[in-house]
Amino acid sequence: MDHVQSGLIQIDESNPDQKTVLIVASGINFVDVAGAEMLAQEARRRRKLGGGLYFYRCKDSIKKFLRKSDKLDDIGEGGFFPAQSNWIKAVYATLAPEICRTCKARIFDECQTHLPDGEKR
Repeated sequence: MDHVQSGLIQIDESNPDQKTVLIVASGINFVDVAGAEMLAQEARRRRKLGGGLYFYRCKDSIKKFLRKSDKLDDIGEGGFFPAQSNWIKAVYATLAPEICRTCKARIFDECQTHLPDGEKR
C-alpha cells in the first residue's frame, strides 16, 4: 500500500488539479486496515473535488476485505471495474471539461463527440 499511497502523493504534486485517478489494481495482492482506511479517505477526498478514485482489475479478495472493513461504501461499489470492462464511460464524466476542451489527444471514443460535462464538440 505504501507504493499506492506514494503514487497518489506524486499525482498531487505533479498535477494538483487532477481530481480523478484510476488505479490498475491487478498487482495489489494485500490491503491491511490502514491501507483500507487510506483508500477510503482518498476516495472521499477526490469525490469532494468532483472526481473519484477507481480501480481496474482489482482482485476479489481485496474488494471483500474492503467490504469487511466497512470501507467499500466510501469508495463506492461502482468504483471497481473488472478486466475488459468499459471503465471510461463511468469515469469520463468526472474529468475536467476545461482541460478536455483544449486537449488535442482525444484518446477515448467519448472525447470525439462531447466534453465530460455533456457539451458537444
